[in-house]
Amino acid sequence: MGALGISEGLLVTQILNFIVLFILLRVLLYKPILQMLDARKQKVQASLEYAEKVKQDAAAQQKEFERKLEETRRETQAAVAAAAQVGEKERAAILAQAREESRKMIEQAREQIEYERKKMFSELREEVVQLSLLAAQQVISQSLDEQAHRRLVNDFLAQTDQLGRTN
Repeated sequence: MGALGISEGLLVTQILNFIVLFILLRVLLYKPILQMLDARKQKVQASLEYAEKVKQDAAAQQKEFERKLEETRRETQAAVAAAAQVGEKERAAILAQAREESRKMIEQAREQIEYERKKMFSELREEVVQLSLLAAQQVISQSLDEQAHRRLVNDFLAQTDQLGRTN
């Protein structure tokens, strides 16, 4: 080695210096830098995991919000349908009550008309009796007692009713 111009003592010293320098750099610089890079890598990984967790939570909250919104829509639609149904029932009840009152008013009017008809027929009959009595007194020119006159008129009216019914 001497022919190459390399001194063996100097070569060994340089190799030892290189090894010492390598060990010192490794211990003092390389390991702390690797540890710092590992710590940074772990922080980045933790941040990514946290971001993913936040993203999943946001998606879950979004789904929950949409579910609650849909539930609220269904409840609102059910409430509207129930209100419409109640309104329809109320309308039907009011119509039924109005029909019943109308029927009662018509029935009362019929009863009143029937009462008035019977009353007028009775008054007419009484007038016919009175006129018949007057006519009978003038025709017969004799005086019958009140009882006989009434019997005579009632017989006449009965015959008139029978003739009216047969026609």
